[in-house]
Amino acid sequence: MRMYSMNQGIRLFFAVLALGLLFSCASKHQKVIENTSEFQKYRNSIVRVENRYGFFSKGIGSGFFVERNKVATNIHVIAYPGRVYVKSADKKTTWKVEGVVAYDVKNDLVILKVVGKGEALPLGNSDIVQEGESVSVVGFPDEKFKVRDGPLYRIRNNDKWLQMEVDTAGGSSGGPVLNSKGQVVGINKGVGDFYSYAIPSNILKVLLTQSASTEPLEQWHKRELIRSYNYYHQAEKKDGKKYYDKAIANLDETIRLNPEFIRAYLKRGDAKSALGDHEGAISDYDKVIELDPEYVDVYNHRGAAKWKLDDHKGAINDYDRAIELNPKHVDAYSNRGAAKWKLGDPKAAIKDYSKAIELNPKYVVAYSNRGFAKLELGDYKGAINDYDRAIELNPKHVNVYHNRGYAKYNLGDYKGAIADCDKAIELNSQNDIAYNIRGGAKSALGDHEGAISDYDRVIQLDPEFAMAYYNRGAVKQKLGDYKGAISDCDKAIKLNPQSPTAYYNRGVVKQKLDDYQGAIEDYGKAIELDPQDAAAYNNRGVAKRKLGDYEGAISDCDKAINLNPQEAAAYKNRARAKEALGQHDTAKADFEKAKELDANIAK
Repeated sequence: MRMYSMNQGIRLFFAVLALGLLFSCASKHQKVIENTSEFQKYRNSIVRVENRYGFFSKGIGSGFFVERNKVATNIHVIAYPGRVYVKSADKKTTWKVEGVVAYDVKNDLVILKVVGKGEALPLGNSDIVQEGESVSVVGFPDEKFKVRDGPLYRIRNNDKWLQMEVDTAGGSSGGPVLNSKGQVVGINKGVGDFYSYAIPSNILKVLLTQSASTEPLEQWHKRELIRSYNYYHQAEKKDGKKYYDKAIANLDETIRLNPEFIRAYLKRGDAKSALGDHEGAISDYDKVIELDPEYVDVYNHRGAAKWKLDDHKGAINDYDRAIELNPKHVDAYSNRGAAKWKLGDPKAAIKDYSKAIELNPKYVVAYSNRGFAKLELGDYKGAINDYDRAIELNPKHVNVYHNRGYAKYNLGDYKGAIADCDKAIELNSQNDIAYNIRGGAKSALGDHEGAISDYDRVIQLDPEFAMAYYNRGAVKQKLGDYKGAISDCDKAIKLNPQSPTAYYNRGVVKQKLDDYQGAIEDYGKAIELDPQDAAAYNNRGVAKRKLGDYEGAISDCDKAINLNPQEAAAYKNRARAKEALGQHDTAKADFEKAKELDANIAK
């Protein structure tokens, strides 16, 4: 993505940052109907479950009567040591909990015995539910009684858990999932990265048959498997980088108490990845897959960890599996696109981003990443369209502004580029990429002093930013500060010895100072690093001609023309070398070809 013509001009080189990976529920896009009237009759059967320690509420969830004095809910709702309260939807009735009569750790189910009576819900046959069937999830999301409708997306093969396209907020866990007949076909478990999950009602039926004597809650809470939930809850509250170590410690204890706690491995893997321990994260994700090969979300998480380790092929394999298990997994399509881009296939990346956008037209990251891939292909107008949409959806997306500015720069809209970079800097004054791009746009408009000021700021923010040095050197060359330009190129080469642009730019400056041998050496290094660099061949040919090496000059111009037959300067330079050797006829032909390609070229 260099901006230059094949002459002795300095090159600017920009960097853009746009790729993003997701494995959170932030991209979830579901059609949800909120129903608050049709199932009012269930208000006497469906209860609010609170787990309190002292005056503080540790957990709030949902439950329902399965027998007149028995209530089903999730273990994780009541796992904290402390009192458990079962309340009616209108909060007018509170049932005292005697204790636990049955529980299933693997499926996160518990049956409580209460003092008093409730109206039991009928249990349906979960084995006969169909994918696509409409269900209703009833409970207390955000502590309010609600009924939400949506389709069953998929029934897992290994455990028959139900995946639902229903948005179930916190507080819904333990509530019933009802079919059109009002029968319980599942127990809401909570949310994954993309879908809500429900435990099949037939598992609850089996648990009911295993009901035994009542175990007091205080005693039940001391069981190791139940204590594991408590440690897991503590880990969930430790969000943010400075708390990840503590979260990992809690998850270590969770896993010690319950080695088959699948989500604890997932959560610990996420914390390790956030701390940069991607190998450790992958080890945890591997364990999740060992315990549950159909846990779709873990493939997306493991793919992200592999991506960060530059194992892009491995990442794609994981995203493929996630999509196989869930063809609507938006994040997996977007992340797979990022991996394909990394492997040098921007067209395939665009296809995946487009699929993600088809599934979720408000998916900001997919628009941003697709714009990035279009930049790579030189489709600057297409990139701008994607960035426009991303900004419409998220006006504070910093990277999108400077990337759009870069696209505008390439279309010659330097003022527009500056405006976008101004906005990016307004949102993040530490945005070195935006300063770098704005410096190039200012230079293009003739504001070289302003450009240098921006490059100075880039270097202040990141003294190791090689591009800023050779971009600043390019502007210093335009201002006639050749020594300053060479100094900047020297620094750029020290920071990035594999950059052909830095050698090329330094060669141009040396040529300006009549150091033709030094220029030849720098152009030679640029060609070694980039053998397709036609401009470097042409300029080296000019330097050789200046030193009287006309045959060498012709050879370099031949190569430049072979790489770019439309560059007039190469024909002109070859003509001058031929003329010096007395090859007047062929020199004349080259001059004529140069004039044909560029009517304004001087002989």
